Order: sequence, then structure tokens, then C-alpha cells
Amino acid sequence: MGKIIAIANHKGGVGKTTSVASMGAVLAQKGKKTLIIDLDAQANLTGSLSGEEYERTIYDALREREGLPVAQISERLFLTPSCLDLAGIELELSSSMSREFALKDVVEPMGHTVDNYG
Repeated sequence: MGKIIAIANHKGGVGKTTSVASMGAVLAQKGKKTLIIDLDAQANLTGSLSGEEYERTIYDALREREGLPVAQISERLFLTPSCLDLAGIELELSSSMSREFALKDVVEPMGHTVDNYG
């Protein structure tokens, strides 16, 4: 079974993006399949790992409650990209039933492992 590690801090400039990118790279180098989910509307992690714009992002998955998008960065490192639209997801989901489970609903089908892709 896979492990879930969350890095969160409301304050900016504390090294969240750098820490996550570094941890993901090290875990992948050590032979662990690693999925990084960028949940920041600034999408700096997405930009630093791939520099690409994606058709589907975590925003779309949360809004639609399905289809966690996964981009392959390297052999064992994968990314669920973010975008600026994510800034409005809280307001968009405010009237949705069970909105507090939106992230769980899109991540849980992955089985807590990255064996389902890549």
C-alpha cells in the first residue's frame, strides 16, 4: 500500500514547493513511484516540474469529481498539474453536496498507489 504525505502551510514563502519537488525527485530516484498533486492555484510546482500547460488539471477533476489527471515527468515521477482556475474552486463547490470530500473522491480511485498509471 502506498503512503500519502501532505505538505501544507497557509503562509507563503516557507519552502512548500521546493520541499515537495525535492522529496518527489528523491523518492523517484530511490525507485518509488511517486505522484505529486499540485493543489496550489499559483501552479508553481507544475511550472517547475514540467513548464507545460495542461488541458486537464486538478481543478477539472475536483469540479467534475472524476478523472484525476496524471502527467509523467520521469520514469517514476508523476504530477497532477494545477492552474490559476483552482483559486475559484472553493466558491464553485460551496453549494455542492459533500464538497469536503471532493479531493478524496478523485484520489481514492487511484487506490493510494501509483501502480494504476505509468
